[in-house]
Amino acid sequence: MTDFLPAFWAVIPAAGIGARMAADRPKQYLQLGGLTILEHSLLCFLDHPRLKGLVISLAVDDPYWAVLPCAHDSRIQRVDGGRERSGSVLNALLHLHAQGASDDDW
Repeated sequence: MTDFLPAFWAVIPAAGIGARMAADRPKQYLQLGGLTILEHSLLCFLDHPRLKGLVISLAVDDPYWAVLPCAHDSRIQRVDGGRERSGSVLNALLHLHAQGASDDDW
């Protein structure tokens, strides 16, 4: 029965600066159990067998992403985030559309 389930794309908006957190870095880059919060989130999707790919929206000047091991995963595509979360999601969806994602890709 699971053979009929469609593949899907994931969109992760992660361009926030975490100002309310008052930390030395955005909250998605804080460590929890040896990994960043962002890595924990990404691994949930990357481990899914039907994942077609993942688009992550990050701040244009994000200095933390490139040093994470998952930054080099070929299933992850990076796009620039927007001024608000909705802009980050829109940028990711526009990227998927430009890459030829199908209407059947969920």
